[in-house]
This record gives sequence, C-alpha cells and structure tokens, in this order.
Amino acid sequence: MVEPAERSIIIVSGAPASGKSTVACALAEVLGFPLFSKDIFKECLFESLGDQLADTVGSPAELSRLLSRAAMDVLWSVAPGCPQVILEANFRPKDQHECERFAAVQGRKLEVYCHCSPEEAARRFRERATTARHHPAHSMKTMTAELLEEFDRPVGLCPVIDVDTESPVDPQEIIDRVREHWPDV
Repeated sequence: MVEPAERSIIIVSGAPASGKSTVACALAEVLGFPLFSKDIFKECLFESLGDQLADTVGSPAELSRLLSRAAMDVLWSVAPGCPQVILEANFRPKDQHECERFAAVQGRKLEVYCHCSPEEAARRFRERATTARHHPAHSMKTMTAELLEEFDRPVGLCPVIDVDTESPVDPQEIIDRVREHWPDV
C-alpha cells in the first residue's frame, strides 16, 4: 500500500460533456499518471455483466444508474493504492457520500473543474449520444437542465483549477497550472 503522504491525486470533475475526458487524457499523457475514468469502468462492467443484469434490473436507464454506482465504487476502491492517479468522473459536489469518499483518500490533491455553458454541454451530449461509437452502457440521449445543475460547481475539497472548455483548451496551460501547485511533477 502506498503511504498517504506519497500520493498525488488529481480529480477531473464537471458536468457530462464538459470536456473532462479530453482534459484528463491530456493530463495523464503529459504527467504519466494512470487515469481512472468512471465511464471506462462502467463500460467494462456493462460488457461483463450487462446481459446478465438486464433481465433483473429493469429498464436500460436503471441498468445504467446501477453500473454508474458500481463504477464509482471501483474508482474509489482502487485510487488509494496508487502513488499518482487521475480520477475522472462527473463527481457530484452536492452529494455528501461522494464528498466523503474523496475526502477519505489521503494524499495531496488537486481538482481540475471543467465547465462550459449548459447549452454547449447539452449540444455535445446530444451529439455524442447519436454517434456510432456511443457505448450502450450510457442510456441517456439528452441532458436536462436539472441534471446539469448537479455539477454547477467544483467539489471544492482541495485547490481547484478552473478550466473553461467552451472553446478548445491548451493542455499545456493546464499542466502549467498544475505545476504551480506541484512543481515536482
């Protein structure tokens, strides 16, 4: 097990379709940190268990929610064993359980909060949901304003790097901002 003082944890947060995956992949590539993505875990769980669970769970939306919760549990379970890690998910800042899970992971932490206008997030979400590469683990096809409100701010339990993803983002600018906090990476 990695000692807490030796851990470096970056969470990449924000609403669905806010650019989290793009930013997290760029950070992982440059920093050399492993990337744990809730959606990747969810898609793997769907491929392994989706057919077996579909008959007992009910609707595709219920299955999607079940797999999302399981994927978050996997994410929070494996993170403490990593000396350096990037955790990417649509973390809910108003969810006490998620905040407690994040607070419980020991080590130095940074949050990279990605955001864009609700209209842009909804447009990206619709576009992504209608492509051939859209994974069947994700049942939602549109993003509601109410759902977007769940992600209206960072989790905020550590220093936050705010990233406006309305326009293309220069990953090097984000890396420079990370290094302002952590000069050794």
